[in-house]
Amino acid sequence: MAYPKEYRRAVAAAYDACGSSAKVAKQFHCSESWVRRLIQRRRELQTLDPLPPYLPDNVKLKDKDMEQLARLVAERPDMTLGELADALDKKVSVSTVHRATQKLKLPFKKSRSSPPSRIGRTSSKGERTGTNSSPASSLKSLFLSMNSAQRRT
Repeated sequence: MAYPKEYRRAVAAAYDACGSSAKVAKQFHCSESWVRRLIQRRRELQTLDPLPPYLPDNVKLKDKDMEQLARLVAERPDMTLGELADALDKKVSVSTVHRATQKLKLPFKKSRSSPPSRIGRTSSKGERTGTNSSPASSLKSLFLSMNSAQRRT
């Protein structure tokens, strides 16, 4: 966490008065090296403000790569994310390709624009399939069907 501006101004003023970073550090309970860096920053950058945080550019796919990705999806919309990652000129992970397709709002292989299934929906959402779907009930029904088959013969 950075020191407040008022504190920085007071440290710089004290340094200007005595010229010793050791005395100022002892007086303000901070490190000598911080006092030296503060005075250096004032001398070189004409400011006592803290340096902005360094935020590296973590974007793996640049505009050219995004265009290539969009072209690949347009040519072969049934490619998986893994196949798309392999087809790109730049080596990236599947999750990077997934984020890029979301950013480009590219359709997924299973989309609403694909033709509906020929057989239609087999059950409604949230509905249980079968009356007794536990393993014990399946074994019981298998046993009962075997017994009834034996009785018939």
